[in-house]
Amino acid sequence: MKRSDWSLSTSSLAHYCRFYIHMKKYGYLLLFLTTAFACQNTSNDKQQQVEIPEQQDSIGEHIQTDSLSASPKEIITTAEVDSIIDGRILMPTTYRVWENEVVSKVINKNWLELHHKNGSYHVQSVSYHIENEDEEPCSGLPTETIVPKEDVLVFFDIPSIQKGAVDSVAFKNKIIEPGKPFEFTYKNQKYKLQATGILFHKDQERNNPNARYTLKLYKDGTYLRTIIDQTAYNDTSTELEFIGDLDKDGLPDFIFSSPRDYEERRMIIILSASPYAYDGNVQFDC
Repeated sequence: MKRSDWSLSTSSLAHYCRFYIHMKKYGYLLLFLTTAFACQNTSNDKQQQVEIPEQQDSIGEHIQTDSLSASPKEIITTAEVDSIIDGRILMPTTYRVWENEVVSKVINKNWLELHHKNGSYHVQSVSYHIENEDEEPCSGLPTETIVPKEDVLVFFDIPSIQKGAVDSVAFKNKIIEPGKPFEFTYKNQKYKLQATGILFHKDQERNNPNARYTLKLYKDGTYLRTIIDQTAYNDTSTELEFIGDLDKDGLPDFIFSSPRDYEERRMIIILSASPYAYDGNVQFDC
């Protein structure tokens, strides 16, 4: 072999070795990059699995307001009538005068009244006068009596109630007994009041102060809300006094007489748009 051929072969071999070494390095690098990329994709897949959970039906987790305007698909929460706003209702009756409780200082020209006249109900500014008595025979306390000009059912200081004629529903029976639901139509919608609990016409139950009476409201067969849930009846009963649209939202509102004791007078206003009842009561025990 010629020396020049040997030199060429040696040079070619050296070149080949250097090429092999570089390719080996690049091969490792390529293998490393490929592995890293695969790991990253796997990590991203796992991360996506964590960040995107399986969709579930969450209707039962929604918190809904207790309103007559709620959709039938919503889960309606029950607000007992004991969840009340007190001090917003007065009645045309006699109030005892205590040190810090003077009814003539509570009612004023900003209050409204619901009265019945010529076969219909109206909400208007209060029209009344106060009659005083120095000493009530039963309690020995002085009294103030709110005497209205019209046939007033209740006085109230509730901003959402609007003045004017009230579209109301006529009914015959004030007491809604368990097993005898009361159905009525308002604004072409069918409603039902259904009671469970004691029977008020039975004396042995009527005198039970621990008896329970619950009244639920339904619209087109769908439960809307519990409007009465009372657990104290001492010779008393819950009686429906009024159905009509007091707040002008197109939905029925209710007024009940629902004393807990025979020596109490108590009125409850339940508005369609309010989750709370408005309570007004007066004691006349001896």
